[in-house]
Amino acid sequence: MIDLEKLNPILEGYKAYFPSHWDGEKYKWEAVRHFQDHWNIDAENFGEMFKKATDKTFNLLASGYAYPRGMITNFAKEDDEATRTMFRNLFDESQDLAARVDAFQTASEELRSKYDDGTWRNHYQNTNAISTYLWLRYPDKYYIYKYELFRAAAKELSSDYMPKRNGSVENLTGGNQMYDEICEAIKADPEIRGMIEAAMVPSCYPDPEMKTATIDVGFYLARYYLEERKSEQKREEWFPKEYSPELDKDDWIKLLNDSSVFTTSSLQIMKRMKDYGGQATCTQLSVKYGESKNFYNSGSSSLAKRVAEKTGCEVPPDRDDGNARWWPIPV
Repeated sequence: MIDLEKLNPILEGYKAYFPSHWDGEKYKWEAVRHFQDHWNIDAENFGEMFKKATDKTFNLLASGYAYPRGMITNFAKEDDEATRTMFRNLFDESQDLAARVDAFQTASEELRSKYDDGTWRNHYQNTNAISTYLWLRYPDKYYIYKYELFRAAAKELSSDYMPKRNGSVENLTGGNQMYDEICEAIKADPEIRGMIEAAMVPSCYPDPEMKTATIDVGFYLARYYLEERKSEQKREEWFPKEYSPELDKDDWIKLLNDSSVFTTSSLQIMKRMKDYGGQATCTQLSVKYGESKNFYNSGSSSLAKRVAEKTGCEVPPDRDDGNARWWPIPV
């Protein structure tokens, strides 16, 4: 069980995050559609079919240290039928999921050991990779399991489930149940479904059960929402409540008209800050308006330095080390 009250602000944040990040995340919906269009367990050359069907997965089946997709194609080159059988068994929904996952990993290790040329030190078929295969094949039922993301969601939502860093299949099955609860809340929110459907292009899987949308919300929660909240907490602690640069309206008008102080980018930052409500973290501005967090961070600090140099206003010292902290000047 999860705390649905804690999920509500996450879903609201996701709605603000989605428009500016869709172009970078829609590949997940496209990966499913591409797989569905090209998967054929009975293909004459299984390895070539697998390679083509997973051609749009990108970082989902490859990273800087793991190559599950590459190892499957290597296995198929050595024993096409054994590799086909691995997937036929994995995708047999009449069998217990945990047993299928264990059998897939066992078969992977057997192929690795049998055909190792001295470089196959790992088959890379962990629960993350296997869950990705299951999601690609059955996108209306499964999710991509990733320990870091599932753990972040479990902690934030006070879930009864908490994954362990041992790669066991119980982590995957328990995580699926937690994501099912998140998915139900997403499906109950017509705004999320509407904005995703409006953004989709023909190359995207329609995602009727919102499973891929749930994966995307989990990614947002772990990689953006928590970081944004942490930034807000630091801002609350860090912001010098009693500080003022002692500049009046006329001073600011002169500064705004001085292009050596207010550059085009700094005017953009201030306009977006005002539009957001007058106070926002760099992460919040990045999510809503685009540009990197550093664009807002370094841009506002540079502006503050120019204001201080132009006016000679007092700069608030850092609470801990006495160094100047520039950004409160324009805020």
